[in-house]
Amino acid sequence: MHASTDDRIRVLHVDDEVGLLDLTRECLERASDRLEVARETTAAAGLDRLADSTVDCVLSDYDMPGMDGLAFLDRVREAYDDLPFILYTGKGSEEIASEAISAGVTDYLQKQSGIDHYDVLANKIETAVARHRAERELRTTTEQYQRLVEQNVVGIYLIQNGEFRFVNEKLASIHGYDRTEMVGMSPLEVVAESDRDRVRRNLQARLAGDREELNYRIVGEHRDGSTLDLELHGGRIEYEGRPAVMGVVVNWSEPDGEE
Repeated sequence: MHASTDDRIRVLHVDDEVGLLDLTRECLERASDRLEVARETTAAAGLDRLADSTVDCVLSDYDMPGMDGLAFLDRVREAYDDLPFILYTGKGSEEIASEAISAGVTDYLQKQSGIDHYDVLANKIETAVARHRAERELRTTTEQYQRLVEQNVVGIYLIQNGEFRFVNEKLASIHGYDRTEMVGMSPLEVVAESDRDRVRRNLQARLAGDREELNYRIVGEHRDGSTLDLELHGGRIEYEGRPAVMGVVVNWSEPDGEE
């Protein structure tokens, strides 16, 4: 299965009732022009489709021959643990809903007569996919950030309440400190006196939301009193529910900005 990267939402609907598959596709694609619905009549065929097609959300019946909706959900979760999966069934019960939730279903909706509920179903699909895409993007960003931290290519900092809450090994080494020594220090302690007012103003502006991101160059200070040519990149974030500034530091005093 390949995740899509555009705005379209590719839905795989699995149900043994062909007439319902046709109606559902027509109604969903009418409810939202973003939805594209592919259809399979068995869970086994659905698994084959997932293996070689782009699918953003699975919509599945419960009562199907060969493999029911919950067994299908288990198989999907084994291979695609976070793929949105909505159980859409005419055989609704609290027991089935409870089992589906325990198995990791994304959402649950009972089939109804008429076509009005298809708007609700389309909304559930769009909401589930939007959440999934946002979480996937966050994971990608977090992994990239983690690699950046671990590689020690640039200094990384988190400032909150006027002090360092986090620094990586690279930033500590740039200034000649251990990480444990820098955490709790004011960032102004590692800035040359000539640039302290500017750094203070920029931090305040970002924390106040006047400037979300800011890139500029300053003169920093090493623990031994020598000066450093530093480039700062930072932006405002929320950390533990309160505003903070997170960013990176490049040391141009070193050859090519590296050690």
